[in-house]
Amino acid sequence: MYDNLNELIDINLRLLKEKEENSEFFLDFLNLEGEQFCQLGKFKEAERLAENMQFKGLIEINDELAILTELGYKISKNGGWKKHIQNQFDKDLNNKRIKGHKEKLELDNLKLQKENLEHQKSVRDRDGQIRNLTIDNLRLGNWDIRFRWYLAVITYAPHQLHIGS
Repeated sequence: MYDNLNELIDINLRLLKEKEENSEFFLDFLNLEGEQFCQLGKFKEAERLAENMQFKGLIEINDELAILTELGYKISKNGGWKKHIQNQFDKDLNNKRIKGHKEKLELDNLKLQKENLEHQKSVRDRDGQIRNLTIDNLRLGNWDIRFRWYLAVITYAPHQLHIGS
């Protein structure tokens, strides 16, 4: 029974949907060949199938009466249990793809953030080097000015000495 559980659920959801009150005794559930479990004397299999369907939220069991739930009716109306399982599988697969794509984008974003931080660090380092070079350039400029003044004073002073003598 468990090998074909999805097919059995599909068959019996259809059976319940077609009933006027959307209910049926679970002993009258059908097997894969379309025979009722009670006619074959397979009461335990019918009960296990009903319990599985109840666990999945497809039916409610009242004594031996299986009543189609809203979820069970909706699934049956939209193509049956196997289609529902396939849709769930497709959704899960799509969600995994989206999650994988999202994780890849997040990883790429982290890499770009790391590169940005490294770039900012190199810019700060270069700014520091520029600042130091600017300071050195100003010092050299000041020394140059002083040196020119010293040269001017030294070269002017001897002329002053000769003129006045």
